[in-house]
Amino acid sequence: MKTKTRNQRRGMRPCAKHPSEPAVPVRPARILVADDDEGFRCLITAVLADAGFTVNAASDGQQAWEALLDERYDLLITDNEMPRLAGPQLIERIRDAGMSLPVVIASGSFPMEKVRDHPELQIAAALPKPFRVSELLNAVREVFQASCADPAADQGLLHQLRECPQLIR
Repeated sequence: MKTKTRNQRRGMRPCAKHPSEPAVPVRPARILVADDDEGFRCLITAVLADAGFTVNAASDGQQAWEALLDERYDLLITDNEMPRLAGPQLIERIRDAGMSLPVVIASGSFPMEKVRDHPELQIAAALPKPFRVSELLNAVREVFQASCADPAADQGLLHQLRECPQLIR
């Protein structure tokens, strides 16, 4: 049995620009979470899935890299220190491969000045652990809203953000 998201339980449906227009089918934003702490990874995954996102999880940077090569994601949320491939090295690989994927780094050990000192990593947001669920959801919303200015961004996601902002509150 498939469980409904919070928005589905609230009776929200795909949005139309005008009530007389048919609803535009929209795919949920796809997020990849990479964290070696199983409890934290499961918590983030559950929170984001409940908020209406499609979420996959990786237990380390190498597993995340392999997932990024196999599937398309709209956002990566990664830890800093992980086995096999640390967060910053994963981000470097992503950028070297020419991927424009927005990245949020969520870590208790990531020096926040690294975001300023290494603009080539193009880190969209940094969340110091521990953080509140509301801080995570706000960061995700802000990153997606910032990507709306990118003409190469997925149009389904853009429609979801412009016409259905309640989906990520």
